[in-house]
Amino acid sequence: MNRKCFAKINLTLDSLYKRDDSYHEIDTIMARISLFDELEIIPNDRGIFNYSSNLETICPVEDNLIYKAWEILKEKTENPGVDVYLKKNIPLAAGLAGGSTDAAEMIKGLNELWNLNLSKKQMMEIGKKLGADIPFFFENSPARAKGIGEILFPFENNLDMKILLVNDGTEISSAEVYKKLRDFGHVENDLIVEKLKKGDHSGIFYFENVMEDVVTDMYPHLLDLKYEFLEYRAEVTLISGSGASIFGIFMDDESLEFAYKKMSEKYEFVKKVELV
Repeated sequence: MNRKCFAKINLTLDSLYKRDDSYHEIDTIMARISLFDELEIIPNDRGIFNYSSNLETICPVEDNLIYKAWEILKEKTENPGVDVYLKKNIPLAAGLAGGSTDAAEMIKGLNELWNLNLSKKQMMEIGKKLGADIPFFFENSPARAKGIGEILFPFENNLDMKILLVNDGTEISSAEVYKKLRDFGHVENDLIVEKLKKGDHSGIFYFENVMEDVVTDMYPHLLDLKYEFLEYRAEVTLISGSGASIFGIFMDDESLEFAYKKMSEKYEFVKKVELV
């Protein structure tokens, strides 16, 4: 079984207040993009979880979200053995939810492989136990997310956006960014969602990520990267999530290709992506 694990970007991200459980109440618009990891799941008769990847393991296997998904679901089948291979194409600690999307596809894959007949809601509940943004990857459209990211309001986007994604290799801890995050509550997500539904191009000029000030204060060179996007004809440029991936939105293919050529000369990870 082979599954595509699509990354996401945050078109907006607002922090409303710090909750009693120490998490931040957020209001964000997320969208899947055409960049994806590749997950292969093959049954084995040894009853064990056997994991390999094209990247060196960055944590004990027991801490891997894919393993944790398997550990929850293995009790629902008599033959839980699987050989799992993950080809990582999504950069690590990059604000693109690579680990979360991998976990979501593992849940979907095992549900299918083991004929568990779990509903979407049931799978989302399992995902929520592992990470707040995992439930998003059970939706097939962009969504506005509230709470800590688990309360979802999917909607249909009708705006075609030409997007360039750049990651310079900086790895950022979301927890460290959240520690320094203040309360905001001013991103116009109601307006933005309506404009995206209508295909109104002016909606992109309301995109905002309130984490950017914290992230660029911690990593000033990322502000320079944002300026490069604008220099290379991007209409809007934004850090995704807590970073460090940055995307730019372009008016036309010519501008997109110009920026792609310029940035490819300087950065190793430069991708033209689409919303999916």
